[in-house]
Amino acid sequence: MHSKKILGIAASLRNARWGAGKRNLISQLYTINTKEELFVFLTSESQKHLGNYNAAGQGDGRDSLEIYNTLQKNRGDTGLSNSEVTLAAALWAAQREGAEIDHASLAEHFNAIGQLRHPEILRRKLMEADGILVSGPVYFGDRGSLAESLIQFIADDPLLKAAMRGRLYAGIAVGAKRNGGQETTLIYQMLDMLNLGLLAVGNDSETTAQYGGTGHAGDVGTMHKDIYGLDTSMGTGRRMARVLKFFAAKPVMVDLPRTLFLILQDGYDVGARTVDRLVTLFGHSQHATVINLAGLHVNRCIACDTCPSHIGPDEEYRCIIAAKEDCMKQLHEKFLYHDMIVPVGVSLHDAVAGSKYQVFVERTRYLRHCDYIWGDVLVAPLVLEEEGQFQSLPIRMMTSFLRHHTVMAKPMIGGLRDNEVTNMRNVEESYLLSLGFAARLAAGRLALARESAVLRRYNPIGYAQVFEKNAEDERARRQAAAGEARLHRQITEAEKRLESRVGDSMPMAGYVPGRRATDVKVN
Repeated sequence: MHSKKILGIAASLRNARWGAGKRNLISQLYTINTKEELFVFLTSESQKHLGNYNAAGQGDGRDSLEIYNTLQKNRGDTGLSNSEVTLAAALWAAQREGAEIDHASLAEHFNAIGQLRHPEILRRKLMEADGILVSGPVYFGDRGSLAESLIQFIADDPLLKAAMRGRLYAGIAVGAKRNGGQETTLIYQMLDMLNLGLLAVGNDSETTAQYGGTGHAGDVGTMHKDIYGLDTSMGTGRRMARVLKFFAAKPVMVDLPRTLFLILQDGYDVGARTVDRLVTLFGHSQHATVINLAGLHVNRCIACDTCPSHIGPDEEYRCIIAAKEDCMKQLHEKFLYHDMIVPVGVSLHDAVAGSKYQVFVERTRYLRHCDYIWGDVLVAPLVLEEEGQFQSLPIRMMTSFLRHHTVMAKPMIGGLRDNEVTNMRNVEESYLLSLGFAARLAAGRLALARESAVLRRYNPIGYAQVFEKNAEDERARRQAAAGEARLHRQITEAEKRLESRVGDSMPMAGYVPGRRATDVKVN
C-alpha cells in the first residue's frame, strides 16, 4: 500500500510561506514528534509572522498590499499567517497518520490585482494530489476570493476537472469571531468541491465530526491561541489521511456494494418510481435495500441527555423512544451494514405528501451517538425538483448526513416536468459513479477494519452529563465490549466479501461480478 498525498492549500493573501518557505515548512512538520512540540512551533511561527508584519510597515500609514509585497520580497519564510497555522496543524496530523504532505500558496498564483501566475505549477500540484485541504479566511460567511479562484481554475480546465473527480476534499476556515461564519464557509465551499466531482469529509470523531477545521483569529499572529480551532484542524487532517488509507488499500471485492435508499420526502410517488428504476437498472451491480418512510409514522426526537439509551452492540435499538406507532425500532436493523446511503427527497410546487425528512434526521441522533453506526460510509443524496423550486434540501442532506462521520459524494439533482425526471441519464451516470466510489471505500474500510473500527467513537463535546456517565467504569467496559463486537463483525464481513489476496485495483461498480440485487421494501 503506497501512502496518499494531501496537498495543503493556503488560501489567504496574508500567506507567509511561499517558494522555498513552503518546502521548509513541510520539512519542519516532519521533524515534529508530539502535539506539545507542534504547539510550541506554531506559537513561535505566529509571533514571527506578527513581528515581520510590523517590521514591514504596519502602523506607519502603509496599506496591507504594500506590507505583503514587502514580505514576499523576503525569502518566503516569514512565519505563519493565521490560516497557515491551522493548515500546518492539519498537515502535521495527516503525516502522523501516514499521509504524504505538500503545500501550495494561492497568493503565489492569484495575486491581489487578479493576475494568474505560474498556472502550470498549481495544475501539476493538484494533479499529483490524492486529496486537497483548503485553509482560508472567512468573508461574510463565505470563502475568500483566492479559494473562489481555485474553484474556478479547476472548473475551467476540463482535463484537470476530470482528474480531480473522486479525489478527497476537506476544508478549514478561520474567522475573527468564534461564530464568525466558519461553518457556513465550509459548507458552501464543500458544496462547490462536490460539484467539481470531489468527495468530501469533515473533521474526525476525536474532535466534533462536523464540517472541518474552525479557527478563531482576527488580528495577525493570534491563531495559535485557539486550541479548539487547532484541534478541529488536526482532526480534519487525520480524517483525510484515514479515509485516503481506505482508497489506498485496493483489496478485491467479491461481493456487490450494499445500497440503502431512504425515501424521506415524496409526492405522487415520483421518488419511489425513480428509486425503482435505479434498483432495476443497476440490479447486477448492487444489493439494494429500499425504505420508504414517506408514509410511515416517525415520532420526534426528544433530545435525551442519555442518548443512546444504553450501551450495546450495533444490532440493538438504542433510542429511548419505543412507542408502538413509531417505526424506527422496527426498521433499526435495516439501517445497518451498508456501503452507500442515498437519502431521497422530492420537491414539488404542490403535493409534498408525507414528508418525513426532518423528523427522521432528528431521530438518527442515536445512530450518531452509537459511535457513528454509519461512519465511513459513502452518502450520495438524490433530490428531484420541479423547475423554479428554491429549496435547500440538497444542502441540508449534505450537512446532516456528513455529521454521521461519512464520506460525501456530489448530490444527484433530477429535474422534474409533469412528475417525470427530465435528465434521468445524468442521474443514472452520477449514481453509477458514486456506486463505484462506495465499493472502493467499503473494500478499504473492511480490509483495514482492525485499525479503523476502534477509531470511530462518539465524543460528547457539549454534553457534560454524558461525559460524567462515560467516565463510569461499567459504562466504559460495556462500550469496549460493543466496540469489540463491531470489530469482530467487520473482520468476519471482510473475510466473506474480500478476496484473500490484495489486488492492484478495485473494479468500478458497473463491472463488479455477482448475483442480482436484493430488494427489501418497507411500505
